Formats: sequence, structure tokens, C-alpha cells
Amino acid sequence: MALFTVLLEFNGGMYISQLRAPSAQKVAAKHAARLIGNKTVGTLATRRHLAQRLAADKPVAIEDVRNVWCCYASVGNKSAVVNIVGTVEP
Repeated sequence: MALFTVLLEFNGGMYISQLRAPSAQKVAAKHAARLIGNKTVGTLATRRHLAQRLAADKPVAIEDVRNVWCCYASVGNKSAVVNIVGTVEP
């Protein structure tokens, strides 16, 4: 499985993780599921809503850039941007 670096920008914070998955779409869903347990990202209710919305959004490939995708979601008046980068291992 490929390694991806996931960068979540939400509510003034930047949260970075690395996950393995067969595709950017699968890693987005996997990241959303893990987000619920990340206590540094808001309240449990906020994390659940954010995870649900991110899991429903399909990553979009960034034009003219290889192996980079983006997802977007909002919870209330707060926006979240997730960038997914296909990571090369040494």
C-alpha cells in the first residue's frame, strides 16, 4: 500500500499524519475515521461531524501537481481543508 501524508487545517490548527492506503480516496476515509479519536481537534461532537463530512467528500486532484489531492468540509462556521500528498519513501 502507498504512503500518504495528510495535512488537516482546521480551527487555527494544522494536524499532520501519515497513513497507508491503496488510493487517495481510501486514505481520506481512513483519516476521517481516525479523526474521531484525535482529542486535539475540538470536541468529540465536532470531530464526529467533521469526520462524517470529510468521509463524504471525494478528494480532488490538484491541477498541474502530481500526487496531491484536496478535500473540504465545514462544521458550523468552521472550515476544514485536507491536503493529501502521495509520499515517496527513501
